[in-house]
Amino acid sequence: MKEASDVEEVRKILKENGSSAHIISKIEHRKAVENFDEILEASDALMVARGDLGVELPAARLPMMQKEMIEKCNKAGKPVITATQMLESMTENPTATRAEISDVANAVLDGSDAVMLSGETAIGDYPVKTVEFMSEVIEETEQTLKGHTHHTVKERPEST
Repeated sequence: MKEASDVEEVRKILKENGSSAHIISKIEHRKAVENFDEILEASDALMVARGDLGVELPAARLPMMQKEMIEKCNKAGKPVITATQMLESMTENPTATRAEISDVANAVLDGSDAVMLSGETAIGDYPVKTVEFMSEVIEETEQTLKGHTHHTVKERPEST
């Protein structure tokens, strides 16, 4: 999706065909980032497709853009999926890099409702091990979050 009208067109086609399917908009183009707020409003959920965005935009900007998009989805009450190259090294290796492990954990900490594997399981040598390991990282991260408040607003003390 590049703009909200794309989402609205899909929704119209679905409705004409008697479907009430939800629409998950994939954010993968520069234009989609520019129109993010409108696409978010028109969509039922979003996918942050980091691989495609990393090609279209400066790679150094991607981490903060990812965090901003996830935060906006959370504030709007819309599910958000973080996807692409989550555990890419496990396509050919039985273990993930420390950076990938932190990346998965940070996607969870940022508020992603789901993290998605792609090539790691589609063509990878260790698909089952990859899914099991990602699940382990997610569970460990979520256990750390239990009982903690996240993104709380603190009141300022009264001036004296």
